[in-house]
Amino acid sequence: MKPFRTVALGVAAAALALPAAALAHPGVYTSKQLAYEAAAPYNDACRITDAVGNDLCIQDRQRTTYAVGNDGYAMAFTEGAPAATPSTLTNGAPAGRGLVNYRFLPGTWRGAANDDNRKLWMAYGPAKTDLQAHATCLGAAWDTPDNILAWQDDPFYNYIPWQKTSVGIGDEPAKWIDVVKVATGVDLAALNTPAEFKAACETFPSATYYPADTASNITSATVRDAVAPLNTQLETLQGQVSTLQSQVDQLTNQIGVLEAAKTAAEAAKVAAETQVNAAAGTTAALAAAQKAATDAEAARQALLNRPLLASLSAKKFEQGVAMVTGKAGADVKVTMTLAGKDAKKLKISRTIASRSAKLDAQGAGLFNLNLTSKARKAIDKHLPALKVTIAAVSGAESSDASGTLTR
Repeated sequence: MKPFRTVALGVAAAALALPAAALAHPGVYTSKQLAYEAAAPYNDACRITDAVGNDLCIQDRQRTTYAVGNDGYAMAFTEGAPAATPSTLTNGAPAGRGLVNYRFLPGTWRGAANDDNRKLWMAYGPAKTDLQAHATCLGAAWDTPDNILAWQDDPFYNYIPWQKTSVGIGDEPAKWIDVVKVATGVDLAALNTPAEFKAACETFPSATYYPADTASNITSATVRDAVAPLNTQLETLQGQVSTLQSQVDQLTNQIGVLEAAKTAAEAAKVAAETQVNAAAGTTAALAAAQKAATDAEAARQALLNRPLLASLSAKKFEQGVAMVTGKAGADVKVTMTLAGKDAKKLKISRTIASRSAKLDAQGAGLFNLNLTSKARKAIDKHLPALKVTIAAVSGAESSDASGTLTR
């Protein structure tokens, strides 16, 4: 057996750099997989070319590699072992029953979209591919164009997936799982192993189960670089939340001390009242106990019924987090607003975030102020920091604090 070394043919790197609009619907790019085949040790004979210029030691492995761009998603797929005949895919599925390549569907034709036209798109030879990104169950009576169209708005795939997970190119399992359950009675969500999927498929006359072509993520480095700054922001936010949580814990401890003091004072009052019933000379002790109980209750009420107060976790922040204290159980609404001139400049509402919640039993609460979608998009394009005001409102009470939003 001669060893193989895989030779990559340049297919898709340039294709994947196309503008987003060009990949709005599936674009499929293909290449061959070649192997360098020579006896070890390698010798100069494999560098000799024949009359037509083909390297004598380069062998076609009969496997196709696909690069797919769909609605901003990008994945690569590789077919498995070679098929028995050229009329079938390398995974055995019928030729042409794969992803529909919209690079070969004229836009004017797609503009007149209806069910009849969509069926023609799937049958249009230049747009048909052999790429099966999902496992499939083909050949049964319910494997029809109408059912294929039933789970997708535009026919990106010339099949109904026979699996319960997404492959990462914008496909949504819930859509085909419902169609399969109605058409066949099989609940794909309840199956787990390839053997279970195969058995469920091949209970139907003429049906054959085909595994998916092998997928690989070609954007993992891009995703990692995009997520890294968000992870750093998350760590900072978690630190701020931890600080505020410590403050809440301190308030809770204070309330516990006051509750214990109140309980002790009430016990002293009861004891004093018992003594009064036994002897009139204990009036002074009863008065002292009553005063202690009253003082403890007043201290507790002062803490639980304190006025509304809002503060920020930091003067400068990327994610607004407000700490609000006030009456226990009070309904509070917290908003974050821009100055009028800044809102006008960005063409958005002055209110860029809001959150409503009840204060807890200790009269405290943390409010994460997430920007509205429109505000976030506008502000992320605005490089300088922005002055913002945090306002908390509960009934007739209000409190505010100022800070700087950085993005």
